[in-house]
Amino acid sequence: MNSFLKKRGLDRMDLCYLAVMTLIGLGIRVILRVVITDDWLMYWDPWISDIKEMGFSYLATDRYDYTPTFIYILWIISKLPINPMTGYKGLHCILDFVAAAILGKTIYKVTGSKRKGILSYGLFLIVPTIWANSALWAQCDIIFMTFLLLCFYYLFEDRPCLAMFFYGMAFVFKLQSLFIFPFLVILWVNKKVDLKHFLWIPVLYFLSIVPAWIAGRPLMELINIYMAQGAQDVWSLSIKWPNIYQIIGNQFFLLEYASAGTWLILGILMIILFAMAQKRYRITNEFIVQMALFFAILTPWFLPHMHERYGCVADILAIIYAMMNVKKFYFPLVQILVSFNSYMAYLSHLGSDEPTIYYGVWAFVELGLLVLVGLDIWHYMRNPENQLPMDPGIVKKKEAA
Repeated sequence: MNSFLKKRGLDRMDLCYLAVMTLIGLGIRVILRVVITDDWLMYWDPWISDIKEMGFSYLATDRYDYTPTFIYILWIISKLPINPMTGYKGLHCILDFVAAAILGKTIYKVTGSKRKGILSYGLFLIVPTIWANSALWAQCDIIFMTFLLLCFYYLFEDRPCLAMFFYGMAFVFKLQSLFIFPFLVILWVNKKVDLKHFLWIPVLYFLSIVPAWIAGRPLMELINIYMAQGAQDVWSLSIKWPNIYQIIGNQFFLLEYASAGTWLILGILMIILFAMAQKRYRITNEFIVQMALFFAILTPWFLPHMHERYGCVADILAIIYAMMNVKKFYFPLVQILVSFNSYMAYLSHLGSDEPTIYYGVWAFVELGLLVLVGLDIWHYMRNPENQLPMDPGIVKKKEAA
């Protein structure tokens, strides 16, 4: 046993911690597995029942508004000889543990600290927005978050092609993966990611919809399925996520602000990307996390129709951010508190538009986090030690202009 542990850089205390935290994480999820939420009753259970009745032909219908890849998973669950909700929640809870292991390995990779890596594994398992998402709410966000974690791990490994493959897999499951897409553009500008690597995104998405297309659902419907999702959320500018619309008024100028807000965030992102592309920088692991976290908070803060779960990417990135810089220990505490408050506003006060603390207060808290991580990026870029000379070809083009 001792030789086995030593080969893996572990001691008995490490093994004890991992075992206990695994049991605690499992215990939380076992307790919550019996909770039945409206999302299960309105969506997943009827979809699985229809799949059992219709089989492969269900893919040809328009009864589902998630990408077909998720429906393939429901098809597998429908074939299991167990209660569908147990199978559904069980799968996503298993992925919680997989993601925790990936996070721990990622933290070890970027910090060089075995202790931080092991600590991160246990921390991930007890983060409220993680176990509430899979075990309590019966949501599926852990799927695309696991792929995003793999994307970051392989970016830190300096294997951009594989990293972009996993990013493409995240996009196949959830449109919210695009929240952090701008930081990949910065990596491309700084030649850390090749343009050809971005092809994984459309290629994987197209491959994922082929079975549903073969089943009979029109190709354009499948291509536009993310657009159809957004069209259903026109009844509120912010669907229980604390952002700018909770400050200026969530129920006013619904159609106008919904369209204008989308163009607004695109304009803000273009300005930021243009400014950041003017110089080249040393792309450190910490800078990668700073950029991704910044965009993970910025995008849903301005984008309309954001759901209460859409801070989940920022939740995970905030943990990595704090593990890389212990002075930022408060960051994941505040970010996860904001997210979990939004969760519980839906789960505990169903039908109410107000959580215990007004959404506008949390929106200002989220804005404060955005400013703090933005300042970190600003100071990094202003530091001459982090700046690299521009390519001669780019310099000549600027001089000619």
